[in-house]
Amino acid sequence: MLKLADLATRPDLQVGPMLVSPSRRLVEGPGGRLNLEPLIMQVFLLLLDARGKVITRAELFDQLWGGVMVGDDSLNRAVAKVRKIEAEIAPGLFEIETIPRTGYRLTGEIVALGADASDGSQADTGSPPAVSRRILLGGGVAAAAVLGGAGLWWVNRRRPDPRFVALMKRGEDALRLDEPASKFFEQAVAIEPRDARAWGLLAYALASGGDMGPSAIASATARTAERAARTALEIDPREPHALLTMTIVESARFDWFSREAEYRRILAIAPDNTLVMRWLKLLLHGAGRTNEALALTERALAIEPLCPDHHFRKALQLWIHGRVPEADPIIDRAMELWPKHRLVRMARLMIYAFTGRPQAALAMVEEEERNPIILSGAATAVWRASLLALRTPTASTIAAARKANIEAAKATPSVAAWAILLLSALGKLDSAFDVANGFLLGRGALIVQPKLDARLPAASNWAWRNTHGLFTPPTKSMRLDPRFKPLADGLGLTDYWRRRGIGPDAFLFKA
Repeated sequence: MLKLADLATRPDLQVGPMLVSPSRRLVEGPGGRLNLEPLIMQVFLLLLDARGKVITRAELFDQLWGGVMVGDDSLNRAVAKVRKIEAEIAPGLFEIETIPRTGYRLTGEIVALGADASDGSQADTGSPPAVSRRILLGGGVAAAAVLGGAGLWWVNRRRPDPRFVALMKRGEDALRLDEPASKFFEQAVAIEPRDARAWGLLAYALASGGDMGPSAIASATARTAERAARTALEIDPREPHALLTMTIVESARFDWFSREAEYRRILAIAPDNTLVMRWLKLLLHGAGRTNEALALTERALAIEPLCPDHHFRKALQLWIHGRVPEADPIIDRAMELWPKHRLVRMARLMIYAFTGRPQAALAMVEEEERNPIILSGAATAVWRASLLALRTPTASTIAAARKANIEAAKATPSVAAWAILLLSALGKLDSAFDVANGFLLGRGALIVQPKLDARLPAASNWAWRNTHGLFTPPTKSMRLDPRFKPLADGLGLTDYWRRRGIGPDAFLFKA
């Protein structure tokens, strides 16, 4: 299996006028330069290494996804992206021939790669194939023009510092696993201070590493993230991670409509950027547009099939759509792959809790208490009381659960998002709305409110709050209650749906 980690150690390849840099996921040639997603670079390298031989679809699935179930569209899309390399970077250098019902092979001048090796040893070493002299010097007048006009630019090109490459990889892996990543990018920009992508990823790692709501808008971390983003944009005004960071840091200044427009603008610049997709699908889910959120998750999963974020979000979205038999194997597989990933575990806990399996959820809560991974002490108490009431719904257990949720919501606003779901699932709608209004809108005395940013309108100070729970199965009774509309009005959702001309998914509001 060709792993993502292998890209960092593969040396650059010079293929005629085209430089292929796996470690930087970059292809350069007469037509310009093209940054590739890891999966696309993997497909390209596998086709190059095949030296014109047919590589079957089964082999590609095995090499790229290692047994993880993905659809044919994922491979078709990847091959189409590789064809884009030829069209944009080195027209005429190669073609990808489709062998019906079998696979693909490279044709054209590029198949001479490695053909002039003086002995057969290279094929047995496992090293990347040597570049054929016929490719480098062949091609007649056209090749001579490239050589003369470019001044042999590729021969003397400075190779990336291996320390920089390793740090970037470690940082990106950390982001993929929702682990602290900024330290890696801080070291990377110290080595390559003119690398826009490194600055952009540093900015994003800082901005996404904590609470970036309005109460934190002027924090030192937010200011540092903004400075890093502006540095990236000075180098490259279209650096997507920097643009995303500016949107996150300034999120309170955007309403729902404007924030979606900004995410889509960035995604148009970087169509395969899964971090931008992550924020867009969070917005879509938080606005009740779960069908679109699921489609976006599928798209991200095709690009990064081994990213935990896409797996647990797909499981949650399938659960929301009532497709629990499909959600269970996905979240179970994610638990096998990333057993200590906090959001994977939280998704498994929620699906258990709200699909008639409170005992299985209780077992997870007991495990968290012995070896804390995701739940604080306050959250553990809330979940235990609530799951006991869901398992054995008596007047006393429900009353105890209600009291635990309200007390925790008052003291710990981060628990309030769960309290909304749990109270609604227990049939305590009055309390659920009290928590929702206090947590999401700052109305009432139930929630200890964070310090608000005086520079912002009151509505903006609360617009960042987590509304995803409002569009899940446990809160169906809330959505069917007349009090839901004033809540949606106050959150700006009603105005957003009107301006977009697209309301929340209808199935969420069916009795």
